[in-house]
Amino acid sequence: MQPQPQGLIVETGNGASVLQLPATTLEQIRHIAADPGASTLRLPPPATEPPAGARDLDFDLCYVCKHCKVAFPSPAPLQAHQARSCYAGREAARGVIRVVQPALECRTCPGERFRTALEFRRHADSEAHMRNAAPPPPPPPQPEQLTHEMEDVVNQITLLAARAAQESAPKDPNANFCAPGPRFPPPGELPLASAGH
Repeated sequence: MQPQPQGLIVETGNGASVLQLPATTLEQIRHIAADPGASTLRLPPPATEPPAGARDLDFDLCYVCKHCKVAFPSPAPLQAHQARSCYAGREAARGVIRVVQPALECRTCPGERFRTALEFRRHADSEAHMRNAAPPPPPPPQPEQLTHEMEDVVNQITLLAARAAQESAPKDPNANFCAPGPRFPPPGELPLASAGH
């Protein structure tokens, strides 16, 4: 009789491997497998806070068939396994355990996920992360645009300056040479000629 491995057998498609898990987690999987339908088992998070620049998220570690307790890396191969063997002809009774591991996601590099803080720190030291974390170059300076209010003020000042220049300009003495004046002098300013009496 061979000793049972302390983990889950994971069928990767290229052969089986053993996913090492604590004995308490394996016991939880055996207990949850008795429940019908789909279940989720979250592994305990690490005792430390996430490093600066990382956020916590759930990482799907594997999917376990509740009947035979073999794990698969994604849902599609599990469903194919269950349809062909463990739940053949009984698809409605299928049971699955989604095993979720706490992981880290880089806030700077979308989609970059890591299972451990050490993996995240290696990523944070990488050239790609440094390039993404660098602030973008400032945009080239744009010529200053006048706002409508500023343009109105400039136009008003220009108009006032033009009027002031007109009013303070010296008067040309010939400017009124042909200017119309009164046709007849006002009464009482010219002597009346006598008619010879």
